[in-house]
Amino acid sequence: MPLTFAPTPIGNLDDLSFRALDLLTKGEVFFCEDTRVTKKLLTLLAKRHKVVFYPNPQFIALHSHNEKEVIEKLDRALFDRACVYVSDAGTPCLSDPGALLVDYAIKNKIEYEVLPGANAAITAFAASGLVSDRFIFYGFLPHKAEARRAELKRALDFPFAIVLYESPHRILDFAALIGSIAPKRRIAAFKEMTKLYEKRFFGLADELADAVCAMNPKGEWTIIIAADEAPKNDQNDWLIDELQNLNAPIKPLSKILAKLTGRKAGEWYEKLRRS
Repeated sequence: MPLTFAPTPIGNLDDLSFRALDLLTKGEVFFCEDTRVTKKLLTLLAKRHKVVFYPNPQFIALHSHNEKEVIEKLDRALFDRACVYVSDAGTPCLSDPGALLVDYAIKNKIEYEVLPGANAAITAFAASGLVSDRFIFYGFLPHKAEARRAELKRALDFPFAIVLYESPHRILDFAALIGSIAPKRRIAAFKEMTKLYEKRFFGLADELADAVCAMNPKGEWTIIIAADEAPKNDQNDWLIDELQNLNAPIKPLSKILAKLTGRKAGEWYEKLRRS
C-alpha cells in the first residue's frame, strides 16, 4: 500500500468515500495535523460503519509548525508500512499541511497517492451561483491588518472569481474590509459547510457584515467573491498596460491611471509601488 493522502469529511461523516474508509482501516502509521482529531475521527468511523482498524497504529503529529522538522528526521524505512496522511478536515495540501510530505515522497521515490474527496472551496464555488469558468483559490488572507488589506486589494484586481477561507475570529473584520473596498461586489458566503446548521449568504459586499452578525460569526467560513462586473474601456487597455510598465514617477502616473480607469489614485499608487 503506497503512502496515501486521504481527505476527511469537512462536516458530514458520510462524505468520506468508501475507498478512503478502506485505506484508513489499513493504516499502520498516521501522519496527522492533530493526532487527537484523527483519533476521534477513527473512533466515530468505527462506530458509524462498524469497521475494524489496524490495531495500535502509530500516530505522528505533522502540522504547519513542525512539518519541516519532522520530515527532515523521517526514516525512509518507515514507508515500508502502510502510511496515511490526514488533515483535520478536507483535502490535505490545500490550506492544510501535506505538501512537504508529497515533496519528500517524490524526492525519495516513495510511491504515494492522493485521494479525491471533500473540499470546501470547490463545493462552495459550485454552490455560489456565480457564473464563471475560472476562479483563483486564495486560502486564508494574512492576519496583520495592513498586509490583509493589501492582499485583498490585489485579489480583487484579478478578472476571476476569488475563493478564500476565513476563521470565525476574523470574519467580521473581513466583512468590514471588503465592504469598504468593494461594496457592490457580489458575494456568496458559506458557514460550516455540510454540517447540520450550515448557513448561506448571497448578496453584495456591503451587506455581508450584517448577514454574518445575524448568522452568528462562530464557525468556519468559505467566501466566493465575484469577478468585477464594472464595464471596462477596452480601447484604453493597451494604454493602461503601457503606462503601468512605464519608468516614471509613481505619483503623477497614478493620477493619470485613475482618470483613465475611474479607480482612485491612491489604489493605483499602492499597486504601482508593489510592482
